This record gives sequence, structure tokens and C-alpha cells, in this order.
Amino acid sequence: MREKGLFIRLQAEDGQVLSHVLTIVLIAVFIGAIIIQCGPVIWNHISIHGTADDAAQEAAITYANSRGDMDRVYEAVNGVLESSDARLDGPINVLKGLNGEPDMVTVSIRKIANTFLFEKVGYLSKYTEAHAYSEYVIP
Repeated sequence: MREKGLFIRLQAEDGQVLSHVLTIVLIAVFIGAIIIQCGPVIWNHISIHGTADDAAQEAAITYANSRGDMDRVYEAVNGVLESSDARLDGPINVLKGLNGEPDMVTVSIRKIANTFLFEKVGYLSKYTEAHAYSEYVIP
């Protein structure tokens, strides 16, 4: 029996099934690579809003319990943000209502998700950083 090359076998009648299987495997590998590279970036943009809400809620509760001690507020917010690999994107603001009493706390955070593709390709790097802003009424 003569030895045939892989490409010749794939073109022959008996190699059509193998050709289709290889095509499906290559497509699956390509789609898997895209999911592995883009998934963390998409999840980063989705999950940051929940993290910002949690940080704002923690800031408002700590502000009310500590009677306005901003150092304790920053400690509490940084504790929440450390668990989700996020960080503050600015100061924590306390907004006053019409009566002059503290009414609401605002928090702005950012989070970066790096993957190989987004880190190495310069014009894609802007998509790895997500920003979120949240406010919460002081109880």
C-alpha cells in the first residue's frame, strides 16, 4: 500500500469525514481562544457596577455608624474593593441635602482585567479598564 500525505488523504473521498472533523476542531479551538481572551474583559465590565454599589453602600453605612469619620469610611471601602481587585478612582464624596445634613455618599471605582491579547495589542488595552460610579443614601 502506498503512503499518502495528509492533504492528499483529506482531498480523497475517504478523507472527507476527517476533513470535516478537523474543520470543526479548528473552529472550536479558535472560538475557545476568543472566549478565554474576551471573557474576563466582558465580565469585568459587567461586574464592576455591583462592586461600586457594594462599596457605596458600605461607605454610607460606615459613615452613619462612625458619625462622619472619613478615615473609617476609606478603610471600609478599601476592604470591599480589595476582595474584588478594584480600586478607588477618586475621592469618596458626601453630598449634603437641602437641610445641610449629609444625605448621600458617592463612590467612583475602576477595575482592570488583563489578558494576553488585550495586554499585547495596544489599541485593545483601552477596553481592559472599566469605571463605575455609584451613590447610596446615608441611613
